[in-house]
Amino acid sequence: MAHIVPSDLTTLALAGAHAPEVATLAYLKHALPDDYTVFHSVHWTRDYQGRTVYGEIDFAVLNRAGDVMVIEQKNGRLEETADGLVKVYNDQPKNVGAQVHRSLDNLRDKFRSLRRNDGSQRKRLRLRYLIYCPDYPLTAVNAAGLERARVVDAADKAYLADRIQALLGPGRHPDPDWTKVVEQFLNQSFEVVADVHAHIDAAERSFTRLSGGLARIVADIDMLPFRLRVRGTAGCGKTIVAREAFRSAVDRGLRPLLVCFNRPLAERLKALVGDGGLVTTFHGLCDAFLKSRGYILDYSGVRTDPAFWPRVQNSVLAEPVGDDWRFDTLILDEGQDFSAEWFELIKRFVAPDAGILWLEDRDQDIHGTPSVPLPGFVTLNARCNHRSPESISSFIARHLPFSFECANDLPGLGVGITRYESPGEQKVLAAAAIERLLAQGFPAEAITVLTCRSRVESVFEGADAIGGVPVRRFANAYDGYGNQVMTDGLLCFESINRFKGQQAPAVIITDVDPGVEANGLLLERDLRRLFCSMTRASVRLEIFARQGNPLTDPWEATGT
Repeated sequence: MAHIVPSDLTTLALAGAHAPEVATLAYLKHALPDDYTVFHSVHWTRDYQGRTVYGEIDFAVLNRAGDVMVIEQKNGRLEETADGLVKVYNDQPKNVGAQVHRSLDNLRDKFRSLRRNDGSQRKRLRLRYLIYCPDYPLTAVNAAGLERARVVDAADKAYLADRIQALLGPGRHPDPDWTKVVEQFLNQSFEVVADVHAHIDAAERSFTRLSGGLARIVADIDMLPFRLRVRGTAGCGKTIVAREAFRSAVDRGLRPLLVCFNRPLAERLKALVGDGGLVTTFHGLCDAFLKSRGYILDYSGVRTDPAFWPRVQNSVLAEPVGDDWRFDTLILDEGQDFSAEWFELIKRFVAPDAGILWLEDRDQDIHGTPSVPLPGFVTLNARCNHRSPESISSFIARHLPFSFECANDLPGLGVGITRYESPGEQKVLAAAAIERLLAQGFPAEAITVLTCRSRVESVFEGADAIGGVPVRRFANAYDGYGNQVMTDGLLCFESINRFKGQQAPAVIITDVDPGVEANGLLLERDLRRLFCSMTRASVRLEIFARQGNPLTDPWEATGT
């Protein structure tokens, strides 16, 4: 089975991506052996804000020797002219052969430019090409000016994988080092990154499309000292920016410190970024530093002792910070949840001229934490949500008072509304919802159940299965290295507090019963909690709302 990058085929298909390309990907995944990796750009062709953006390359197939085959897929009717094979877009003819060769030239030029200083110039990018026309049978190949072996038309589309293997081969002389160079280049060209939101498999990483241009914009900002505050809406790519900033710092020989608010996100990022710096939470930073100074914290009473963490912070402040705990770059994710006091403590661990990147979204402040003043920082506002598909974005925009721009043109599968009278009813309702999602094609690992309450107050706390599907949840235990122990399940159950900064294709929000106190304070916090929860879903959103709640009673389901 071939490796697919990005590997979100199920999500693409369910969310309504262009079906022909998704079908080709599904075919190649199963028709090609694991000697091949297929890069795809389904997301590149999309209609956004009245303009259509076309990807230069539909597919690139990489073998074990680092050879690449570029595949251009053309669906629908084509025209065979004296000048070549032509596809008409909006009354404008486009020469298919010329387009392919332009793509090949662009790849070669970009490879030479990016690899000018790393020694790879001694080797050239070895490229082949194939044109795939699954709907059109060619009648005059010579008139089209194309080599017959380089075209797979409707008559022989069943042999696409055979043709790829015949022309490209699996790589008879594998060169792992060179293949890695080419693979990294293709990741950059197709703008894919390791997916922090996917469960990390030791055998294979999952990759996702780079969200919009936020990471590129941040990377292109040049200031000394670097002081940037990104105020980005949910789904704009803040966590990807954090991950890319960390890796960039390591590549430049720096030692970055990435501090997240919640531990699940920190652990996922830690698994992706590798060595060269430190990824942790605020409390994890305190713990690790004190351990290095000979302190062993006793967590037995942490849940019942409100003075526990203040004492820990005082212990940290009392210890001198040496060079072994000094970092060159500081990245803070979910900054809206950090206090000014926390920030002052964290700054003790960074050099005075260290670059600082602060990422936040005040609309997701579910703890009521005052905004931290950051004098001297430049602010970048990012309001495009690339995660929520149109059907979910429009639902959020109608019912919640938060401003953002939908930058995901995929339709998604909409929003389902289910009423409950008592919290206990949600167990049966969740089982039915999960059964529907599984029937629609969602794998169990793609479904997350979130509670708007704390986990211990939810009817699902301690559940080993929901609807017969084993649950993956925090087991309230830690291993010998201090890592959280999770139950061995498929379906994820979490509180929104712990799931902030993450996402899932299908999200079921439970315990939706926002308060309507006269002073409005609790209502505002509950609205933010709902906004944070709803924007976790990338394809389908299910909401379990209490019957009789004045805010949610008017809500109606949308989509399928």
